[in-house]
Amino acid sequence: MQNHQPKAQDAVFGGQAETPLGSVVLGGIEGVKRRLASPAIALKITALREALNYGEAGLNLVLQNLQNESIKVQRSAQLLLWHSPEPHIRQVLADYNQYHLFDIIDTLQGHEEAIASLALSPSGRILYSAGVDFTIQVWDVGKAEDRGRQNRSKQIGTIRGHKQIVTSIALSANGKLLVSGSRDKTIKIWDARSGKEILTLTGHIGYVNSVAITPDSKTIITGSQDTTIKLWDIQTGKEIRTLRGHTNLVDSVALSPDGKAIASCSWDTTIRVWDLSSGQPRWEFIGHSARILSFAISPDGRILVSGSLDTRIKVWDLETGKTIRTLEGHWGWVKSLIISRDGKTLISASYKEMRVWNLETGELVQVLNGHINLINAIALSRDEQVLVSGGEDGNIHVWSVPK
Repeated sequence: MQNHQPKAQDAVFGGQAETPLGSVVLGGIEGVKRRLASPAIALKITALREALNYGEAGLNLVLQNLQNESIKVQRSAQLLLWHSPEPHIRQVLADYNQYHLFDIIDTLQGHEEAIASLALSPSGRILYSAGVDFTIQVWDVGKAEDRGRQNRSKQIGTIRGHKQIVTSIALSANGKLLVSGSRDKTIKIWDARSGKEILTLTGHIGYVNSVAITPDSKTIITGSQDTTIKLWDIQTGKEIRTLRGHTNLVDSVALSPDGKAIASCSWDTTIRVWDLSSGQPRWEFIGHSARILSFAISPDGRILVSGSLDTRIKVWDLETGKTIRTLEGHWGWVKSLIISRDGKTLISASYKEMRVWNLETGELVQVLNGHINLINAIALSRDEQVLVSGGEDGNIHVWSVPK
């Protein structure tokens, strides 16, 4: 004879809905289902935790709630399943966007003023932050297995040498060289490990707003307030060529993943794509209604995404030069953009928030809140398990899946 005595977790749930005459409200799995049907988010989350006490049936309820209309409920379901060893659950989680789980696991404070630019080492452990206080700070954000633990991150160095705001920094592919651009109109090359200055490059007659390094670590690309883009030999520091075409300051430069094309965006509201070897223009994209502040190129080199003062994000086809779609939702300037390594996810930074988008559909996946002012820079580790953000509030937030 089966034992129908209630278990410790089988609490009776009264609920707000009327109980049919002559019936009782069940505990157990039926009680869990009843609570999951409640409009109260806190009650749903409590029910999800209890569902795991009921074997396969409870597990299926948790899986179903990965699609719940509430992001909070989705996040709770994913966290409950995160360490589950079952192969089918691992596959479901692999297909599910991990950014639903991201939260602030650390906040770094060391700059006296706003954060202008960020760069993460290939391992994702060492972070470089450039500030309005003329310095570059170096941080150890810990090993992957230590993420989220208290007192994990620490400042390990300060790089000084620029005489004005450090506007942009970039790391070489092997993480050995750090390049910085500044409002003092110079570009500096540093030994990333020791912080020792190797070379100073001069030639721009305006602020240096953006720096990038080719994948082979042989060439530096810089964009300036003087409307030009310059190419430099990283070994000798000599200028290779100057690209002209923009009619206002160049705010950002980037390289295609194969290193064969340069993209530049400007306050003249245009984006230009140039051939690296010849310096000849390939495309000019026009579509934003205000200054363009940021962009990113997909890993396959087929998509370019741009962010503007007009608060919009545009997705462009690099092969045809046409707009694929426009993403709207930010309330402020779009200052920084990152595309995931698989090309499926876009992260955008703006006023107080970051937004995570499905790049293939344009659907909003998640909103990450934590800053109290404009976010100027974001960086994503190669394994995409750590996201770092910095902005006008002077804070650097480290985001990951809490342990």
